Amino acid sequence: MTGAPSSGEVRVATRALTREAERWEDQSPRLTSINIAMANMSLSRTEAGVFQLVFDAFESLRSTMQDRAREGATEFLEIGATLRHVSDIYQQEDDAQEHVFRNLW
Repeated sequence: MTGAPSSGEVRVATRALTREAERWEDQSPRLTSINIAMANMSLSRTEAGVFQLVFDAFESLRSTMQDRAREGATEFLEIGATLRHVSDIYQQEDDAQEHVFRNLW
């Protein structure tokens, strides 16, 4: 692209960024649900009963999945917020440039 993008091009870009932010943010509650489900699957050794041989592996996997889901939910929200911030900056820059051009006339 040569020169500055048009207001229409900026509008298309900011809408695309906003839609992408929504996609990331929409997935966060799903990861939160996985986090909760993993927490609810926690067992004590007594509850594991005859499955003592696999208890340590089960607990390690369950705990790891819970941690990653919790972290993912937070990160997805942060990615969405970052995309929205970038969209806002694009729009602010376009608005500022418009004022510069208006003052030239």
